[in-house]
Amino acid sequence: KCTVIQGNRFSVTCPYNPKLVTVFKSIASRRYDPATKKWNFSTSDHATLASKVRSSGFQLSNPENAVIVKSAEGGSTSLSLDDVNHNNTKCNGKCYLISDTHFEVEMPYNNKAVAIFKSLPSKVYDINTRQWSFHLTDYNQLVSSINKEQDLHLETFPSTLLQIFKSKISGAKTDSVLQEFDLSHVDEKVETSLMPFQREGVNFALSKNGRILLADDMGLGKTVQSICIASYYRSSWPLLIICPSSVRLMWKESLLRWLPSQLEHDDVNVMLTGRDNIPTNSLVTVISYDLLTKHQARFEAKKYKCAIVDESHFIKNFKTARAKSATAVLKHTKHLLLLSGTPALSRPSELYTQISTLRSDLFPYFHQFGLRYCNAKQNTWGWDYSGSSNMTELRLILQETVMLRRTKDDVLHQLPPKLRRTVALDVSIEKASIKQRKLLEASQSAVNQKGLSAAEKHGILLQYFNETAKFKLPGIKSYVLDLLEGGHKFLLFAHHKSVLDSVETDLNKKGCDYIRIDGSTPSERRQTEVARFQENSSCKVALLSITAANMGITLHSASLVVFAELFWNPGILVQAEDRCYRIGQRDVVNVHYLIAKNTADDLIWQMIKKKLEVLSKAGLNKTDFNE
Repeated sequence: KCTVIQGNRFSVTCPYNPKLVTVFKSIASRRYDPATKKWNFSTSDHATLASKVRSSGFQLSNPENAVIVKSAEGGSTSLSLDDVNHNNTKCNGKCYLISDTHFEVEMPYNNKAVAIFKSLPSKVYDINTRQWSFHLTDYNQLVSSINKEQDLHLETFPSTLLQIFKSKISGAKTDSVLQEFDLSHVDEKVETSLMPFQREGVNFALSKNGRILLADDMGLGKTVQSICIASYYRSSWPLLIICPSSVRLMWKESLLRWLPSQLEHDDVNVMLTGRDNIPTNSLVTVISYDLLTKHQARFEAKKYKCAIVDESHFIKNFKTARAKSATAVLKHTKHLLLLSGTPALSRPSELYTQISTLRSDLFPYFHQFGLRYCNAKQNTWGWDYSGSSNMTELRLILQETVMLRRTKDDVLHQLPPKLRRTVALDVSIEKASIKQRKLLEASQSAVNQKGLSAAEKHGILLQYFNETAKFKLPGIKSYVLDLLEGGHKFLLFAHHKSVLDSVETDLNKKGCDYIRIDGSTPSERRQTEVARFQENSSCKVALLSITAANMGITLHSASLVVFAELFWNPGILVQAEDRCYRIGQRDVVNVHYLIAKNTADDLIWQMIKKKLEVLSKAGLNKTDFNE
C-alpha cells in the first residue's frame, strides 16, 4: 500500500519480506522509521520503486497517479503524484502556534499572500522577525483564502493540534478554571500536607484521568503529589512503581509515611535483586528499571492498571532495553504518572517515548514529530533528530494534554531563593608539573583540531576532562579546607573517583566528620548516611558523586552546594543542586561552581549554557547559568 505522508514523500505498508527490503534499500531516497517500522521514499522515485517491486513479484498500489494522501495523525484525501510534485513549484508557507490564542505564518514574500494577510482582522506584523501572526479564530479563513490561489499553498496545522485547539479556533467559549476534585477518600495524611500548588497538580492529573507527565522542578514534591493521585485511584491497585535502583527504599518509606491508613509495611514489596520472588499479592511493588528488564514478561502478564514511573527520562531512548521493557509493561495502565524534573535532559526528541507512553495518539509517527519539533535533517548516515524547532508550539500542546510543569520561580513565595555563582580556582598552568603541563596543552590543542568526527572529538574531550580534574585538585582541596575553617556545612560534588578520594584523605587528616555516597554505596547505606548528615550538626561535608547522588536524596540541612567538577549534562547538575534546594529548606541555597580557566571547564561550561537555552525554548527549563 502506497500512502503520501508529506508534500513530497510517500510510505509503503507491507508485511516483512527479505526481497522487498532488498528492493527498498536500492532506492537512493529510502528512509526507515523504526517507530512505525515503515519505509518511505521521495515521490520522484515512485515509478522506479514500482518497477522494481513488480520485478520481484509484488504490486505497489496506485503505481502511476492516484494515491491516498494520509497525514501522520489521520485524515485522508485523494491526490496525484503529479499534483504533489506541482506543489513544490508553489509559494509554500507553514503555520506555527506561538501562544494558546495566536499562530504565526512562515512564508516567502508574495503580494497575493500579503493582501490576504492584511484582510484579516487580527493581523499583526512583526517588523523585527518579518512574520505575520493572527488570532486562532482567523485560522480557517486564512487557510481557505491562501489555498484558493493556484500559486500559493499553506500547510495546515497537524490534525492533533487542530483537535486540541478546536474550540479556540472555532471561537467557542471554554471554561479555563481547573476542576476541584473531592479528595475526601484519599488518605488524610497526604491530603492535608499538600501545598496549594501541589493540590493544583493533583487536580490537573485527575482532570486527565491520572495520565500525565509531572515535570515540576526538583524539590517541588512530585513524590507526594503522585502518591496522593495514586491514593485517589486506590480501586485500580495493585500499584507498580518503576524507579532508579538508588531510590527504591525511599519510595517505600514515602508510601508508608503518606498513606498510613491504606498501607502497612508488608503491603509494599521492594525488589532489590533478581533473585527476589516476584510479588503475587502485594498492594504496591517497587522495582528498578534494570530489574524490570530482566522480568519483563512476568510483569507484563500482570497487566497493571495503575503505575508511577519515577525519573521517567530514563526511558527517553526507545531503542534501549529499559525503554522497551517499561513501555511494554505499562501498555495496559489506565492511570499512569511519569515523574521527571528534567523530562528532556538535552534534546526534544527525548520527550517522544514519554509522550507516546502516555498518549500514543498525540504523535503516532516519530519521524513527523522529528520534522516539526526536532529540526530533523537528513545526512549521509540517515536522519539527525538532535536539533530543536517549534518548541513553543510543542510546549503548548503538551501543557494542554499531558504535561504539568512548575518551576521554583512559579512558587517562589513558598520556597527560598537559590543563588548560583562561579568561583575561579587559584590554579595556574605555571604551577603544574612539566608532564601535567604537556598533557593539558596537548589535550587543548587536540580538541581544537578541525575535521574531527564527533566520536573523535568526544574522546579527546574526555581525556581533556580527566587531565583537568588532576590539574584542579590542589585548588579544590584548598577551597574545601577554607570552607571548613569558616564552619560551613556543605555538599561537595565531583565526577572522578580520584577527586573524591583525594578530598576524603584530607578530611580524614583534619578529623572532619563527613559522609560519602558514590556508585559503590549500597542502597541501604545511602539512607543511613543521609540521615546522619541531616541529623548531626557536626557532620560537615557530604562527598557526593555527580552521577550516583544527583537524585533520590534530600540534604537540606546544608545550604551550600559546591561543584568541584563540571558535567556535560546541565539537567544532572541542576538535579544535584536540588539535593539542598527542596521543600523544607529555610535558607538561601548557594551554589558554587569551581572553574579553572584555560582547561576543559571553559568548553564544558559553554556546552552547559547552550543546552539549557534549548530547553528554555521548550518551556522545560528556566535555569540560567549566566547568573
